[in-house]
Amino acid sequence: RMASNKTKKRIMKFKGFLKNGSSYPLLRHTRLNWYYLRSKIKRLGVDRLHIGCGDVLVRGWLNIGLDLSEEYGRIKDRNGALFLNYNLLKQWPVEENVITYVAASHFIEHFDLNRGLEFMRKAFKVLKSTGVIRLSCPDLEVYAKNYAQNNKTFYEHPLIREWCAFKNAKTPGEIFAAKAYDSGGAHKWFYDFASLKHILEEAGFRDVSRKQRLEGLVPDLEKIELEKRELETVYVEAVKP
Repeated sequence: RMASNKTKKRIMKFKGFLKNGSSYPLLRHTRLNWYYLRSKIKRLGVDRLHIGCGDVLVRGWLNIGLDLSEEYGRIKDRNGALFLNYNLLKQWPVEENVITYVAASHFIEHFDLNRGLEFMRKAFKVLKSTGVIRLSCPDLEVYAKNYAQNNKTFYEHPLIREWCAFKNAKTPGEIFAAKAYDSGGAHKWFYDFASLKHILEEAGFRDVSRKQRLEGLVPDLEKIELEKRELETVYVEAVKP
């Protein structure tokens, strides 16, 4: 059975390699495709960006992720939801001042502070005036408070354990540190409300406020923000003046 699972994973990786590899001869990484995507996004009337979507695809939004096993730089319709595999550290294929909502759930922690600020500035450019950005991520303050209080109940909670990539981490200190470097080092920063507010305001946003899950101006939060992550999460909204 183990051999069978390994074989399946190898087949999936190979298929992913072919999908992603096909993007290069099809010029999906080129400036030409960037112009094409920008034109198509305009034609589709996209005004909501769901960034770092993972497997959560929401209708009425352009869901954007970066998956090395997916064809790059092509908008796909998946059961009525639009999906784009794209690296948003590059220039976004979206015109300025056209987007009403940007939502990114458990995404910003994959950027360090410098790239987090870069992301905020790019989001600011594409949002129209009065447009709203919504962010959620693991909350440094929550983890730090529970560590300082030696609250083992928090660190032994099944959901905290589930989202810890380092399965050998047992003590509160180990789990705390593991969260900072979670997903094999994919996490690049540990944000709290104050740091998110700082880089949002640095990018030009105003009215930065802490929210509860499902509270705020952005629609479809019940689809975007997973209930089971609420325990560890800080939620923030900000407005472009």
